[in-house]
Parts: sequence; C-alpha cells; structure tokens
Amino acid sequence: MSQQKQTLKYFNQNAKNWEEKAGSNRFSVIDNRHKAVLSVIKEYKETGRLLDVGCGTGQLAIEAAKNGWKSIGIDYAASMIEISRLHNEKNGDIAEFYCTSIFDFTIPKAEYTVVSALGFIEYISLDELDYFLSVVSEGLKSNGALALGSRNRLFNLHSLNEFSSLELQLKTVNWLFNESVILQSSSTQQEAINKLAGLKYQYPHPDLHPETDIKVDRRYQYSPADLIARLTRHGLMPTRIFPVHFHGFPLSFIKKNNLSILHLELAEMISNQYINSHEVVPFCSSFVIEAKKI
Repeated sequence: MSQQKQTLKYFNQNAKNWEEKAGSNRFSVIDNRHKAVLSVIKEYKETGRLLDVGCGTGQLAIEAAKNGWKSIGIDYAASMIEISRLHNEKNGDIAEFYCTSIFDFTIPKAEYTVVSALGFIEYISLDELDYFLSVVSEGLKSNGALALGSRNRLFNLHSLNEFSSLELQLKTVNWLFNESVILQSSSTQQEAINKLAGLKYQYPHPDLHPETDIKVDRRYQYSPADLIARLTRHGLMPTRIFPVHFHGFPLSFIKKNNLSILHLELAEMISNQYINSHEVVPFCSSFVIEAKKI
C-alpha cells in the first residue's frame, strides 16, 4: 500500500534524526512514550518477555533488558534496526532486534508478558489494526499487557488548526468533547475507562490527513474511547491511559512568542510527575493505553 511505502521511506531516511530525539536530554515524545511502557513493565513483580513492535532505534527494548527482561525489538525500516543493533552492541547485546514487519513475524501463543507498539498504528489500515490486535491478544500471556501508543484525536479540539477543521467536517466534535469531559471529570482511571467504554462511538476516519513534519499522507488518529472499543473486542481490557506530550500553550502562540523551551519544560514535568494522570490527556498530542489480556 502507498501508506506503508511512504512510511518505510520516511523512517529509513530519518533513522538518525529519530535516534537523536530518543537520546536527547530534552523532552522528547519518544522518551515520554517509553516512560509509559516502563511504568507498565514495573507493575510486574517478576521479569518477563517484551516484544516492542516498531522499535525504532531500540532504546525501549534495551532499557527493559537492563532490568532483566527478555526483550525483542522489530522494525521494518532497515536503518532503524541497524542503529538498534549498534546500541545493543554497546550495551553487551542484551536484547534482540529483527528487521521485519509484525505481519511477517511469528508470535507463539501466550509468549509475551508485555507487547508495546508506539508510533505504529497510525501507519496501518483499520483492517490491519484489527488483525494486529487479534495477533497480540493470542501472543500475550494471561494478565499480560499491551501498551499501545496513538496520536490523540481529542487533541484536535485543543490544537485549533486544520485537524480541528477536519473534525468539524466529519461532525465528530461533540463526540470528542464528551470524551474530553469524561477524562476531566472522572476521579480515577477506572471510572474514566468505564465511562468511555460505554460511549460505543463509531468514528469516521478520513482517507487523508493534514500535512505534518512526518511526510506520510495517511496517519490515523484515535481517541481513547475508539481504542477501548477495539481492544475489548479482542479480549484486551483497558486499565490505564497515559498522557504523552502535554501542550500548555496554543500551538501558534508557542511559535509566535518563542516559547518552545518553556513548552518542553512543561511537557517534561507532566511526563516525569504525572504519567498516570488521565485528566491531562485531552491536552496531549498523543497517549499510550494499557490493556490487559483477560
């Protein structure tokens, strides 16, 4: 598909830039998402097996391996895997990395304690997402967890840009608003998830999306309620929603007033101190949702 061809081309050409972002001392979305997955991993008293789908330059799999986990990272961009293996070699070859697509990778039944997929599902079709969730559900052990990252559709209410206008055209604004209110008004994660699960929205997804820095025409966005419905159909019970990349200022205001450093400091604070705070999810451009194998 053209979507996958564009995606593969982009990540093969930008692996070095991805590595720099992942290893930066400043806030990065990559590191924020990794903190969410590491929070999932830390819930297990015993070490287990991690599969990181779309592993990028390998930092998450290696970090989990440093904590005693058997870690495997896969990515179909050869340049990403090349860098992952270099990092792995510097750390004593403690993880495994394979250049392959998840759709060509064999996952034995009940093999993994945690499967992570960050910056992945926006680049596959809705049918492929459904297939991916069924494969992951089969591959997780009982009480194993999927940590699934997504671009946050709720943020389109806050960004006030072309993505917001698209939601107006699709007539989804009221649905997104209701989700945001639930996240803001719920006192616990479980209360928020239970209420979101009851919405049962069937969101329309556009064929093309407004242009971003990542040159792929179709990058799907999901709301928490949308993913909750998809996950539960495959026996995966959502348990937590982690905020990723908090925005404390309007996007145009940041650029106009040179507030990028303060913006990053606020995002870093949320990442470090409020990684479990569902209330700030509507103001984040991404999120990670944890779902346990029933």
